[in-house]
Order: sequence, then C-alpha cells, then structure tokens
Amino acid sequence: MPRANVKDKRKQQLMQATLDSIAKRGLTETTITHISKGAGMSRGIINFYFTSKEMMMQETLQWLLEEYEAAWRSALERADDTEQGALNALIDVHFSKKLCYPKRLNVLTAFWGHAAAHAPYREQFDKSDAKLQDALATAWKKASPRGFGAEQFARQVHALIRGMWLSFLLGGKEVTREGLNQEAMEFVNRHLQPVQMVRGEPVAEVKPEQTEVKAPAAAAPKPVAKPMPPVSTPSASKKKAKQRDVLD
Repeated sequence: MPRANVKDKRKQQLMQATLDSIAKRGLTETTITHISKGAGMSRGIINFYFTSKEMMMQETLQWLLEEYEAAWRSALERADDTEQGALNALIDVHFSKKLCYPKRLNVLTAFWGHAAAHAPYREQFDKSDAKLQDALATAWKKASPRGFGAEQFARQVHALIRGMWLSFLLGGKEVTREGLNQEAMEFVNRHLQPVQMVRGEPVAEVKPEQTEVKAPAAAAPKPVAKPMPPVSTPSASKKKAKQRDVLD
C-alpha cells in the first residue's frame, strides 16, 4: 500500500490500519477502535496524530491518491520515446499489480461512494483526476498530429479505466488484468485509426462482406376469373310463371 510523503512510522501504521479496515468493513463501519486494534496502538496515540476520525479518513485518502499519482508519473518517466509511448505507459500502469488489486480498489470504491455527498472527498478526487486527465490529454496530443479532442479523449479513457477497475473487482476470476489492459488498448487504437490516416500511415483495411444478391422471383400469373351464370331470384321466377298463365 502507499508509502508517499509519510515520514512518521507510527502515523504510517495508523493509515495502513485504516486502509485495511475500510477494505474489510467499508468506510461507515470502520471505527477508531478497529483502527487502534489493527495498528496495535492506543486511542491516545491516534488522537495525537488525528483530531478526529474525519481527519484520519481525509489524510488516508490523500495518502492513497499520492501513491496513485506517483505510480503513473513513474510509468511516464519510463515510457519509450515513440509517439504513442506515453499513452501506452499510462494504460499499462493502471492494470498493473501495483494499482489494480482488490484491497486498493475496495478502498477506492468506498471513498467514491461517499464523494458525491461529501465535499472534502470530492475535492480530493477532483484534484487527482485533473492531474491524470491532463497527462492523458498531453499523451494524446503527442500521438495525434493535430491533437484534436484531447480533453474529451482523456475523460473517456479515465472513465473507461474506472469502469474496468470495477469489473475487475466484481467480475470474478474470468476478468483479468491482462484482458482489461488489452481491451483498453483496443479502445485507444480505434481512436488512433483516423489519426493514422491523416498521417498517411497504413491502416488495416476493413473489407465489407460480399453477399450474394438474388433476383426477385417472378410473380405467378393470376388466374382468370370465369363468368358466373346468372342467378335467378324467387321474384323473377314468379313473374315468369304468371306470364305463362296469362298466355295460356
């Protein structure tokens, strides 16, 4: 779990115990007692570092987000110098064992669930998200000759990553990091195809399937209706009978 910007070992242990408890019980059910037992420290020591449970939760979330930022920035530094290198590195790190594992995702989803109604958490996420989306937009501009739609692309990829994290957390053993990484890269490559066409790079040609076109069957000739024989009505028969009687 995170190690960024925490110099005091005991404070680090307390925040680690907080993360463990949230992953196990959720945010609401986690108490100071759980954290105290998990860290093996008294409540007095907790009160020395944190004036309230809320302060502890905010600092723990900040610790988690700083570790997250450090991971993707490190991936950018190691990225190759190709046009798509930074973009590939940002995708890959999000599905690495460093960021994509159940305990961490459990904690993140717990904070996400409260962020909509709790302004401090939402502000922390907003700042973290803005940094990542800026990095994604910059990477897209490097991969794209025109850089069009960079901000929109960054939002889409960020939303895709979060959705795939949830899929990994809830989807069972059949959902793997490797599979999600491949799907995310396919999404990116589909967006890059029009860009490659602008550059004049070869793009795999998609040939339409050839289907046999059959001529419509000739319509069968309609049968010619035969004239119907005249139908004599009872009144007409009576008139003819009377006429014969008069003649007789």
